[in-house]
Amino acid sequence: MRRNLTTADPRRRGGGARPLTEPLLGKLVKYTVWFIGAAVLALAACYAAGSYRKAGGEIQLLLVHFSLILSLLLIISSFYGMVLDVVYAVKRKRAAYLLGVLGYTALMALGALVLLGASFIIGAVGGNR
Repeated sequence: MRRNLTTADPRRRGGGARPLTEPLLGKLVKYTVWFIGAAVLALAACYAAGSYRKAGGEIQLLLVHFSLILSLLLIISSFYGMVLDVVYAVKRKRAAYLLGVLGYTALMALGALVLLGASFIIGAVGGNR
């Protein structure tokens, strides 16, 4: 009989194999971070398309302010997700969570790049009006 590693053996009492599923808090943080990351990329694409088409300056500045706020949220939530994955890796003694740490680090770097770019654009336009 083939053994399924994701569930405990029903014939054994106690213990058994631990589930390989991620806790609910980890899933919520992961999906939130990916949603915010996609929103940051969408705002950056809208800004780039608006710059190409010579859109109004106020709308472009509004997009930059939104991307600034979302990139801050992306950095904070990615840091929280990274800390959660480190805690899960230590607590459950599984190195698979360390791959998530690399993903969260990449998303933090993306957020930092967008944050620096947005703050540069706001400063170049004339400050925070």
